[in-house]
Amino acid sequence: MPKALVLFGYDKPNRYTWSILMGYLESDPVLMDQYSFHPLPFHLYKSHLHQAYFEKIDFKKYDYVILAYSLLSVQIPQFEEFNINHNNFFNKFHPKIITIVGGSHVAASPEDFARFKIDFIIPDEGEYAFSQLLHVLIGTSKEKIETQLISGLSRGFPIYIPANQPKLIEVGKYPPFSAKFRLFGPIEISRGCPFRCKFCQTGNRANKMRHASVENIVKWVRMASEIKFDKVWFLSPNSFGYGSRNGVTPDINALFDLLSQIHAIPAIKGIYFGTFPSEVRPESVTYEVLETVAPFLSNKKILIGAQSASNRLLRSVQRGHTFEQVKKAILLLNEFKFNIELDFIFGFPGENKEDIKENLNFFNEILEGKYKNVKIHTHTFMPLPGTPFSNEPKGILDPSILKIIGKLSKIGKAYGEHLSQAGKVKTRYSKK
Repeated sequence: MPKALVLFGYDKPNRYTWSILMGYLESDPVLMDQYSFHPLPFHLYKSHLHQAYFEKIDFKKYDYVILAYSLLSVQIPQFEEFNINHNNFFNKFHPKIITIVGGSHVAASPEDFARFKIDFIIPDEGEYAFSQLLHVLIGTSKEKIETQLISGLSRGFPIYIPANQPKLIEVGKYPPFSAKFRLFGPIEISRGCPFRCKFCQTGNRANKMRHASVENIVKWVRMASEIKFDKVWFLSPNSFGYGSRNGVTPDINALFDLLSQIHAIPAIKGIYFGTFPSEVRPESVTYEVLETVAPFLSNKKILIGAQSASNRLLRSVQRGHTFEQVKKAILLLNEFKFNIELDFIFGFPGENKEDIKENLNFFNEILEGKYKNVKIHTHTFMPLPGTPFSNEPKGILDPSILKIIGKLSKIGKAYGEHLSQAGKVKTRYSKK
């Protein structure tokens, strides 16, 4: 009989996290025996809207209940609202509630959560830390976990973070999906980033790129195919950098081995590589790479992180490439009949009129047909904890950018989140 119930919200944008995390936990038979894991079809911070759902769960048979949150920065307002207005919601179902929170925002800035009703914070590389905490709670841990109390107590609930650096797991060693609950997401092939873009958490939190082995990736894809998983996506900060020692210069042999072996699995009907939810750095787009990967791919679109048409701004944010490399990548992708999506971020700290003009010039070239099969994926700068830009103000959209993006959108050449990120429209994550 399981001792405890673990509730977590399996909904966008946290599905990928829970697919990977549950795959890791399911490899531990002790945890699967002692805990009952329950994926919810909604976020935990929306639980008060689903009381009838919880009334169907037999809470009394468990010694305690764990609320496990994975949070992005955009979700903090609704999490805060739930904690303030409904902090005792689960106590009506069970007297012993333990709240655990993880995610990139939490790992970068745990002090932001000192005012909330939280028991434990899990740092990034959370698979190992979360599993060990679960062992500690049921007394089956073989290791002593060093902890330190950080400043601030929330309603008598101490918040702990490990005193030591989180243990780095071997990427790809564990199944990246939950076979038990059929929670599938993209297959993580690489973790970390060698660049330290001032706006991005990835390289500033883990700047060493680690790759899963081809052998392990193929093993998990084959296992997934046996339970009716017939299409595969990948998770990587730079798909074309898979296997690369520096994370940028492509390893042609690694790319070929990966894609050819997955392509040979009979049940796999689609391979999506270099597209959402991953992207490609422009300098990794070469003729040799495209010649290698194109025969295996089902996607006809490649997503490139361009961010700006201004070389000055690209240098300022430490992007590590030029806009000339972006344009070269566009032409190469055109040659191989790929459509191109370019990520652009507006309102960067320090953005000036000349930077805006460079963006406008490039967008006009798209309107004029100079660059074919190009679509802009729009974003507005948002300061993220754990980055050099964490204390900068939210980006402001220049009227001229709004105007030209409107023109591009009307002809299917632009789409994205720039308005919601700038606070001009409400989103599913806005406070009610």
